[in-house]
Amino acid sequence: MKLFLYGLAASAGILGLAAGFYPEYQIELFLGWILPVLAGAATIYFVLDAAKKNAQLVTKTIATGFVIKMIYYGATILIVFKLYSFEPVPFICSFAGFFLGLHALEAVIIKDISK
Repeated sequence: MKLFLYGLAASAGILGLAAGFYPEYQIELFLGWILPVLAGAATIYFVLDAAKKNAQLVTKTIATGFVIKMIYYGATILIVFKLYSFEPVPFICSFAGFFLGLHALEAVIIKDISK
């Protein structure tokens, strides 16, 4: 969990820099950051909890988490685009960058758990 917290701090720093360079897009950048952060934090929490109980439960938790994340991302992005009027390009760039970075960090943490 400590590694995820370091990654979260680094991503928050990157978010701060991006919001400083582009203050007109602060909300879009924040929304693109918070969606992967919430999903990543929940995933790491449940995977670490499963790892404490049973090693085989980790795989089941990851598979279930994948399905839940697909629904979560689809629903939240649809809601954001339908209910909030904003510039989509900064949101998409922010979301894509933080999504890739935080999910790569999740993969590293899960690999460490699997050892």
